[in-house]
Amino acid sequence: MIVLSNNDGCAIAFTKEAKAIGFGAMCEPYFQMKERIKKHKVIVFSSNYTLYDNMSKRVMDTLRQFTPDVEIYSVDEAFLQFEGFDHYDLENYGKKIRTEVLTSTGIPVGVGISTTKVLSKIANKMAKKNSGVWVMTKPVEIDQVLKNFPIKDIWGVGHRSAIKLNSLGIKTAYEFKTYKNEALIQKLLTKTGREIQEELRGVSCLSMEAPEDKKNTGTSRSFGQPIYSKGELREALAHFATHASLKLRRQKSVCFSLSIFIHTSPFKESPQYFGEGRFSFPSGTSDTLRIIRAAHEVLDKIYRPGFEYKKAGVLLNHIVPKNENQMDLFQSDLEDNEKLNEVIDLINKKYGDQTIKSAACGVSQDWKTVANFKSQKFTTSWKDLLKIKP
Repeated sequence: MIVLSNNDGCAIAFTKEAKAIGFGAMCEPYFQMKERIKKHKVIVFSSNYTLYDNMSKRVMDTLRQFTPDVEIYSVDEAFLQFEGFDHYDLENYGKKIRTEVLTSTGIPVGVGISTTKVLSKIANKMAKKNSGVWVMTKPVEIDQVLKNFPIKDIWGVGHRSAIKLNSLGIKTAYEFKTYKNEALIQKLLTKTGREIQEELRGVSCLSMEAPEDKKNTGTSRSFGQPIYSKGELREALAHFATHASLKLRRQKSVCFSLSIFIHTSPFKESPQYFGEGRFSFPSGTSDTLRIIRAAHEVLDKIYRPGFEYKKAGVLLNHIVPKNENQMDLFQSDLEDNEKLNEVIDLINKKYGDQTIKSAACGVSQDWKTVANFKSQKFTTSWKDLLKIKP
């Protein structure tokens, strides 16, 4: 099986079976793979973000059963802090986590356990290559792994940073950990590089983050077909603003500003344009309608006619917990449509995404991402429920 990116453009995920028969080149264009896919009878799916988001939430809810300190790092990754678990058999506890997630969601996960975030990421890579769980908490265990772990595979060390470290003769995580010239590391890789080095030494520099610690959130997509009119861009931005504001409400946060962007395709030999603008709110908000209106106000300033737009996005910034919101002295409506948003969220949760939405999002939405091989939304849509025949 292969999963494709937005607009079914290129391959972004492969099962072990697909890799075994020669697939696996990340971002290989779909049109170049068609004949091989047909020859080997490979199943292809479009990206299904609604399904992924829901399954991710189920996995994260399961993880919270094992510790109260959980940081959701991305849709498919989380950090768990086991402070006060010294008397636990961590390997068995990791196996229990893996079994529970598999039983509850059907999703196999890798569990890597160590003393810092960076070391835990390395342990996770080891877990994927072995039995699914890898624990390394003792210095001897850690060094044994680091001596054979490539520098380019360390979390936070990009391609360019790896080249810089290679020029110093640093090829493995262990060589990076034991490198003595810390001032040179800071000069080459800034403070972040030094923090990674300290994390490899077992010194925790990257603290756990709560959802409200996130500085921004947003939604962006490339369009299924080129957009020329402001009207279609308004629809798309309203749709993105709706999703982004829902993220805020789910984590009980508000934002004080937003930014939007619209741009053409850099891969086409046509006139290019990148438009970006910002809007600040007098008080924090998670109200869908306020955020949509603000996005449209920014669009009016940055839109330029005559261009073939390919992608747009809405980014919500300056996020704080809702209970820390600083209200505007002159704001007349302090509720911020809270009751309306609450009712809409409940209806959409029960009857499916976008059962109720702002008319600003449009109806036909011809600009939507192409997804000709989309799987069903088994867990969030009544019409997509599995049907069992007698």
